[in-house]
Amino acid sequence: MRAALIYIISIVVIMGVFFLFVALGWPGETNSCTEDDPDTCFCERWVLSEIEDDEVGVIQPANTWWNLYSIFSAVIVLAFLNKDRRTFAGRKAPNLMRSSSWIPDIYLFAVLFLGLGSMWFHASLTAWAGVIDGLSMYIYATFLVFYTAIRLCGRQLIFWIGYPTFVILMTIFHSQEVPSFALIVILVVAYLLLEVLIWIERGEFALGSVKPQLLWVFAVVCIIAATIFWALSQTGKPLCNLDSAFQPHGILWHPLAGIMAVLLYFYWREEELS
Repeated sequence: MRAALIYIISIVVIMGVFFLFVALGWPGETNSCTEDDPDTCFCERWVLSEIEDDEVGVIQPANTWWNLYSIFSAVIVLAFLNKDRRTFAGRKAPNLMRSSSWIPDIYLFAVLFLGLGSMWFHASLTAWAGVIDGLSMYIYATFLVFYTAIRLCGRQLIFWIGYPTFVILMTIFHSQEVPSFALIVILVVAYLLLEVLIWIERGEFALGSVKPQLLWVFAVVCIIAATIFWALSQTGKPLCNLDSAFQPHGILWHPLAGIMAVLLYFYWREEELS
């Protein structure tokens, strides 16, 4: 019930405020991506006057609406989270991700907000909405680091102190125009190093059996493919067609990141710690 409430309330609040801005306009300065030559606003055509005049609507519809994938990726996590809590009610779960802890609930929100937060940037191309887009990525990527830290050392205090602290720090750096790609790379490298340390400590790759190994490998393949599409669909790159309804950034990069998030969730569910 708790997870379902988090899921529903998050959608209602995030999308309710989003549609309010769609109806009333998007105040604030234009995002710095519009000032680059060529621009770095992820290809889909935009009109500067619409941003500057706070006109009603959605600036980049394809890149915006495809982020709704996260409603579906998050509901998969929600379904299995509830299933596990019913299965292990009153007894110890095999790992934290299948337990009644608040940590899986936070991951549920991170998976959901990974898409819904990105919508704000593409709908408005404003500076402040770009920070929300960055926040959605840092909430997710920082979770990878600190949940893996729990798996390595077994102490949840590291998560409860480190996770919010680093989300805030990364968002501040982003607001000071530190490149988001660089910040995400730092977090991903930190996650991979911790994951490898777990493998070394346990003497086995990715939990040591075929199913979790395939889940982890497919997750990595998804995010690598997503990153390739992200790079090639930038303005002026080979996959960029300004006026096409098929925008690889929205249609491929965003959903593939969501698939990766779901695969990692299933990977963590396979762990036996009890």
